[in-house]
Amino acid sequence: MAYSSNIHVAVYQVLDQVLVANIAPPGAKATIHSVIDDLHAASAPRRMIEQAEGISLQLHCLEAAVARGDTAEMTRAREKLRSITAAWLDYRINHTTAY
Repeated sequence: MAYSSNIHVAVYQVLDQVLVANIAPPGAKATIHSVIDDLHAASAPRRMIEQAEGISLQLHCLEAAVARGDTAEMTRAREKLRSITAAWLDYRINHTTAY
């Protein structure tokens, strides 16, 4: 695999910022979109690409919920992001030899 483990760091930093601040920081969606492009270009495992795409989707959901003031939807988006964060870290820990 040709992709960098820095991708994992970038994704984790975005997720950490979102979960601490409860909103996506400026540039978060652009970072995730860049990661998705990099993963595709590097023929990364499909599961990683799907997780990154799921992060992107939830960032959009969270942003829309914040704009509408929909606290229930904000909570759902954050819960899904926490779940994805756990899966992302689990994948990284269990596949460190692939880098």
